[in-house]
Amino acid sequence: MVQNRVVTQNLPKTDARPGSGISYQAVIPLAIKGCHHLRLAISTTANGLSGIDYVQDIPFQDPETSLAREVVWQLENYFQDPGTQFDLPLDLSGTDFQQRLWLALCEVPVGSVDTYGQLATRLNSGAQAIGQACRRNPVPLVVPCHRIVSRQGMGGYAGQITGEKLQIKQALLAHEGMSRV
Repeated sequence: MVQNRVVTQNLPKTDARPGSGISYQAVIPLAIKGCHHLRLAISTTANGLSGIDYVQDIPFQDPETSLAREVVWQLENYFQDPGTQFDLPLDLSGTDFQQRLWLALCEVPVGSVDTYGQLATRLNSGAQAIGQACRRNPVPLVVPCHRIVSRQGMGGYAGQITGEKLQIKQALLAHEGMSRV
């Protein structure tokens, strides 16, 4: 289970495009088979990890803070061993419902999946609301929204049901030993 400490800070998430004004504390390769062209851009605050964005056009950047170094170290361990347990302080912006969902996502073990419907039942919500909250997960990989699938198959990832983001989800699940969903 992911051992994250969550600090709520209900601030809006900004756009992650180059030139958007986001300050990243590290940018590293996404070292998962099939995703080597992508990078992970890491944002932190004084309270914890606040964002991980999938990017392409931002240059690699060494960690600027001790927390960014710890995030990079734990992510690199995950790339080597998908059973790695994340233990990072989190500073996530989101509604109360999103916060509850993100905590529930951390309970889905490596090598298994839950469906949007199963989570909806556990959180007394609807499957569509679960999908929307997963889409707004600011720290993918650490809060493993890729482990949530549709009853009929893969489902979407980061707001996409086809294309590159879905390929990332498939690659992450394969990395964790889930060859078919």
